[in-house]
Amino acid sequence: MNSTLNILPIGGLGEIGMNLTLYGVGDDWLIVDAGVQFCDPSMVGVELMMPDLDLLAEYRDRVQAILLTHGHEDHIGAVEYIVGSLKVPVYAPPFVCELLRLKANEFGAVARADLRPVAPGHTITVGPISVNFLRVTHSIPDCHALVLRTPVGIVVHTGDFKIDPDPLDGTAFDSEGFRALGDEGVRLLLSDSTNAEVPGHSRPDREVVAELTRQIEAAEGRVIVSLFASNVYRVRALVDAARSVGRRVCLIGRSLLLYNQAAERAFKLSPIADLVDPHMLHRMADRNVMVICTGSQAEPRSVLFRAALNDHPDLRIKEGDVLILSSRMIPGNERTIHRMLNNLSRLGARVVHEKMAPVHGSGHAQRDELAQMLRLVRPKTFVPIHGEYAFLRSHAELAAETGVDDVRIIENGHLLEVTVDDAVVTEHVPLTFHYLDEPLVGDAGELVLEERRRMGWTGVVAARLKAQRGRRKWKASVDLHTAGIPMMQEGVLDEAAGIVADQVAELPIDSNRQQLEEALTASLRAFFRRKMNRKPVVLSFVELLED
Repeated sequence: MNSTLNILPIGGLGEIGMNLTLYGVGDDWLIVDAGVQFCDPSMVGVELMMPDLDLLAEYRDRVQAILLTHGHEDHIGAVEYIVGSLKVPVYAPPFVCELLRLKANEFGAVARADLRPVAPGHTITVGPISVNFLRVTHSIPDCHALVLRTPVGIVVHTGDFKIDPDPLDGTAFDSEGFRALGDEGVRLLLSDSTNAEVPGHSRPDREVVAELTRQIEAAEGRVIVSLFASNVYRVRALVDAARSVGRRVCLIGRSLLLYNQAAERAFKLSPIADLVDPHMLHRMADRNVMVICTGSQAEPRSVLFRAALNDHPDLRIKEGDVLILSSRMIPGNERTIHRMLNNLSRLGARVVHEKMAPVHGSGHAQRDELAQMLRLVRPKTFVPIHGEYAFLRSHAELAAETGVDDVRIIENGHLLEVTVDDAVVTEHVPLTFHYLDEPLVGDAGELVLEERRRMGWTGVVAARLKAQRGRRKWKASVDLHTAGIPMMQEGVLDEAAGIVADQVAELPIDSNRQQLEEALTASLRAFFRRKMNRKPVVLSFVELLED
């Protein structure tokens, strides 16, 4: 029997999001999570980044299963792009299975997953690895850690978690299960590092709901709460709080309805009754209504973002509105979120966020909880996962402080070989991330992202050259059009067209079309570099006229 466990993360280590890790013994491999990452504005025209799909295709004959820890997009968003080439079962909590089915029905899917619901107490087998599931709490329902029993010993992969002793869904974090594993002996722990730099303990959800209830009771005007749609039990608690003070609720945002429907199916919840139709919102008295909407991260097409621009057909912000942002600001989104909040304030809303009042509690364990996990499990070796490099390093230092002797920091593409006695990075696998420019999926080269960025930064010149051979030299005329290039002086394009036409005319009379095009491009770039200190993208079109 092979006595080495291979672990290859290809997303989520050294960054926030896009989580995906391969585990393998010999030729038997499994995938844990398959997430995406939302792109920043510098990735012109693309919406999502995902792990190296070409690399995964190379494992087509070895991967036997995909295991999902919970239902956030940074853990499940790439599933449909992977199962098209890897025809393997996908094991996930019932809520995640319902969520993936509903998403596929509503938005379509590149390929539909073969979904197999699992829950704590279930066991699946992948070659020499058996996998059990252990309940953890997070900001989304129905989450579990994975317990992999391998030839080198027990490996625990926490997924995202916090330690909430009294969560809103009534299903507590399984501290005793983790303690029992520690008693049995854990070879390796891989644990969520998102809040490894944050001291203390994450705020329990019931404290958050209590503060939200106080804010709702104190509001005299309309209340608008924006949060992650995946936090379905907080949504339901908000509905109850609103009703307790005589307010009806309006849900706005497709994802809110989608997650709520998935929860109804998975947990047999009753549908939320007596909701206000968004189209009827303007007819409701301010004191009698509360809006729950998406857009807390200022996503460009989200409800709150559009409302901040006065561009949403149903939600119009006005003087007297109380806007509560019941979410954290994901690193990288802060500037866009603050710009949105400023716009909401200009429209008359009083904005409340987590730095002003305890209206949000993170779904990720902070340092006290991370230390508690380490003390429960007592691993021989520890590897921090999920987070930027500074987060991984901070978590590694915490593990050393709690008494773990063998701590290893790895990043995406590092192949970690684990034996009974050692854990060593043996290879750095090159990775090529893929991007979604719907309906296209490809790497940066295939989607010409570098050229798109250049166009965005430096502008575009479209040049049409009409050229005709004379007896001794070329007769040439050039027509120019630009996009994204500021013209601060009149006559610049006419000057450029004249200079370039003169230079083309001096080319050897036997020059071919390609040589004319290359000369046209080079002359234009040289002109704009000299005249305006810019290097625009040049689109050259050559028309050869009959002699």
